[in-house]
Amino acid sequence: MHRNISRAYDALWAEHERIRRVHMRILSQGDPKLERRLLRANPDSSKHHDEVLLYEERLSRSQRRRVLKLISYGSKIERVMETLLKL
Repeated sequence: MHRNISRAYDALWAEHERIRRVHMRILSQGDPKLERRLLRANPDSSKHHDEVLLYEERLSRSQRRRVLKLISYGSKIERVMETLLKL
């Protein structure tokens, strides 16, 4: 059973990282240097969080909706991952 939990956690982590990449790609609006810098930043950093909010403010309404859906989906994945760690 432990191996299955580990595999599930790894799959969820990969999905979480994919969602984060898509989020940063939307924020960078086609600028590969900015996208790379946002992806390499520590996601727990308050400086990074402020920078992400700044770029989110510049998005169009439809892009903001998409980002909001991605963030919601990512949060759900994080909750499932936390539950798996408790098992």
